[in-house]
Amino acid sequence: MLIALGAGGFLFGAGEGGQVPYSPASRSELTSATLAGSPGAAEISLEGHGYGPGYGMGQWGALGYALDGWSYRQILSHYYGGTTMASVTNANIRVEITQETGHTLVVTSQSAFSVAGTAFAPGQAAMITYTGAGTSWSIAKGSSCAASQWTQVGVEDNPIVVPSETSSFPDMAESLELCLPGDQSLYLGGDVQADAYQGRAETINIVPLETYVAGVVPAESPAGWGSLGGAGAQSQPEGFQELEAQAVAARSYVESGLGSLGVADICDTAACQVYGGVAAQTAISDLAVADTAGEVLDLSNGSVARTDYSASTGGYTAGGAFPPVVDLGDAVCVPNACNTNHVWRAEISVGTVEAAYPSIGTFENLVVTERNGYGDWGGRVEELKLEGSTGSIEVTGSAFAAGFGLRSDWFIVTSVPAGGVGGYWLAAADGAVYSFGDAVSYGSVSGSYGNLSGASLPSRVVAMAATPDGRGYWLAAADGAVYSFGDAVSYGNLIEAGIRHGAVALSACVGGHGFLVATPGGGVENFGQAPQFGDLFEAGIPSPSAGVVAMAVRG
Repeated sequence: MLIALGAGGFLFGAGEGGQVPYSPASRSELTSATLAGSPGAAEISLEGHGYGPGYGMGQWGALGYALDGWSYRQILSHYYGGTTMASVTNANIRVEITQETGHTLVVTSQSAFSVAGTAFAPGQAAMITYTGAGTSWSIAKGSSCAASQWTQVGVEDNPIVVPSETSSFPDMAESLELCLPGDQSLYLGGDVQADAYQGRAETINIVPLETYVAGVVPAESPAGWGSLGGAGAQSQPEGFQELEAQAVAARSYVESGLGSLGVADICDTAACQVYGGVAAQTAISDLAVADTAGEVLDLSNGSVARTDYSASTGGYTAGGAFPPVVDLGDAVCVPNACNTNHVWRAEISVGTVEAAYPSIGTFENLVVTERNGYGDWGGRVEELKLEGSTGSIEVTGSAFAAGFGLRSDWFIVTSVPAGGVGGYWLAAADGAVYSFGDAVSYGSVSGSYGNLSGASLPSRVVAMAATPDGRGYWLAAADGAVYSFGDAVSYGNLIEAGIRHGAVALSACVGGHGFLVATPGGGVENFGQAPQFGDLFEAGIPSPSAGVVAMAVRG
């Protein structure tokens, strides 16, 4: 009896017998077999956890913990083990506005401003163009960003644009407005400098630290999270603690890398941390910044910690600079905030893989060879092997994830196209397990993850199902017991559920987070996260006279 993996539905098979006459060395009846891979799929199918590299704090996890009543300091302590809270001053930092790199700077404001000492009235615009000579810039004045005529008013070295009004949390009316292509605008607190760095035109926002953090927090964590949950600390909803944790993490991140970009301390994109400027700010995120003003995390040597963070850790942080920790908060799913990154699925076309790695020829298999050991399925993929008709190649998990647009490097392979089956196991009625083949050749008897042979089972084994990654399996006995080996997780069985009809078939669901057990009379019981679509009893269909003998799931 072959058992297919999948979870979209299932099929029954009724008939006589259902057992394969065979007498191996144990002289036990062979009752089932399961493949170590799933052939016939048009694409490589994957299931994964998380979004991002998983270092440090998970933003979704932080929200989950906040809604469980944790304070922002408890959240930070959980993710950034070994750090202590410290404080820094509200000094200016330099932010590279990357979309302006190499371009002429055009700036205006609804309030008066000046460029290198030259006054501009509200609504007027300055066009600042790099001359290509040293640090020299030409400054021209126009009636607006869309002016048809510009009057040169001076030539200056790396000129600075200064607003007439400043505050810690400026509004758009008192901010400098960068005029971008396509009638787009970027509103920035603080000053803006046109800086020629190594012969390249750069635009730098010189901004107080707290004003900068106010532009990061709502760009990195949805400000609406601050209104979620019941009543919490500081007379705010519980979700507000996530925004405060984000503020401290953002502040620590920039402070840990001051001057790291040469002309700037940090950039404004996800390559550093996203900075949305004044337009991104909200009242509740500004409050989170103000309530944590100056707070950073320090390492034991007194230096500010580089507090990397990810959107979603998937349930376990990746380690690195901080100890890896379980992230139970990552599974948060409440109205208006449900983490769909906690478990995700993806498909990669074989043609895309063959185009990216032509040396392997025709794709045959993807085998994960090394994981980091933290969490489900053995953790994040550190190394994998792509095998084909003309060769194989080893790739890091992070490179594979980035190359094919996966949300993270924490994934398992749930099916591969025909030719990718690595082998199979055969299970005997007395619990013995026999394994054959690998990704290259078939026929050699090898070891298995374990078996029940000689365990004096109260009932014979009748079914078997493999985990999606082929690194474990379940054995089901006729009395309804289910035994787990390798990375297969125990989700329960018919005996524990108080069901006395016995078992005849077992099928794993996609992802390996559960399984279905069929009984002789046509019942189907689900365990773990396996879905339930009904059974013969619920449908009012009489049990087959010969009994149900098999089940196959449809993915």
